[in-house]
Amino acid sequence: AVEASAPEFAEALGPSAGWFGVYRPHRRPWRPGERVRLPALAATLERIAQHGWVEFYDGEIAERQAAVLAAAGSSIRLADLRDHASTWTEPIATDYRGVRVTSHPPNSSGFVALEMLNILERFEPPPAAEFAAGGGADLRWTHLGIEAAKLAMADRDAHLTDPDAYAAPLERLLDKGYAAELAARIDPSRAARPPAARVPRGGGTIWLGVVDGEGSAVSLIESNYMGFGSGVVDPATGIAYQNRGSFFSLDPAHPNVLAPSKRTLHTLMPGMLLRDGRPWVVTGSMGGDAQPQIHAEVVSALVDGGVDVATAVGMPRWFVEPPEHFDPPDAVRIEPRFRPGLLEG
Repeated sequence: AVEASAPEFAEALGPSAGWFGVYRPHRRPWRPGERVRLPALAATLERIAQHGWVEFYDGEIAERQAAVLAAAGSSIRLADLRDHASTWTEPIATDYRGVRVTSHPPNSSGFVALEMLNILERFEPPPAAEFAAGGGADLRWTHLGIEAAKLAMADRDAHLTDPDAYAAPLERLLDKGYAAELAARIDPSRAARPPAARVPRGGGTIWLGVVDGEGSAVSLIESNYMGFGSGVVDPATGIAYQNRGSFFSLDPAHPNVLAPSKRTLHTLMPGMLLRDGRPWVVTGSMGGDAQPQIHAEVVSALVDGGVDVATAVGMPRWFVEPPEHFDPPDAVRIEPRFRPGLLEG
């Protein structure tokens, strides 16, 4: 990852940029057995632990960040850090064959997965034995899932952004009647040509889930978008800055157009499944545009197939995405582990 990123950051930021001193200090590839140390980042985390998160936004670390970002050409100033406020929101949800499926509201892509599930619910799933075999669902179900993803992604491109700037019509997008309209547009024997994407492709996400002995569950997701993010790194603090702002549009008519104090759309979507009002499964994944599609695949395997979690997680995957930025999302990425005949079909 370091060696693949080095030429890009050298061209964009210069060979003496802080990233090189932190992640490529020997000016050569890392060798097996060498220990990577990040003492500046460790000191920053320790300072935050001692002084609280306020230090990150309104303390010495914040002042240092403002100076570093200004030097890098960023418009972010100390006042922006001080004015930052995280949000505490209610999850959005749909019911899929009697199971409550929840995810994160905009500016997250959570509704994309829920919309996909609403579309798939209009069709009869394969027999449970098809899922239990571990080779993936049958050809028809895979095709329906891919086509549902194309339709849901078009709605994402049209509506997803910072809810403080534009309120996506979630009531309509998650309406079962609307899902029926979309399902009726799917040709069971032919792939549709989707419209061109209006956001770039890609992602660099991690997800983890944990449940304690008393049943409290957490679904946590984090991303810096692409590998090392923007490549801007402060050697004094060890802080590396992400580049998810790449998802903003420069089209003034687009809901996700770049604007001051605005959050861009993102692909991250932690989730939980509930049965009888109680948490059942904590779920999530990495994968950029694949995330909502993997979410739908896992939910279908658990609900339609009745498989255990290990089988659902270990099943082979498919997803559809644009082959290049802003192309139509018609490139199907699919694992070779599916049973014989599915790829040909």
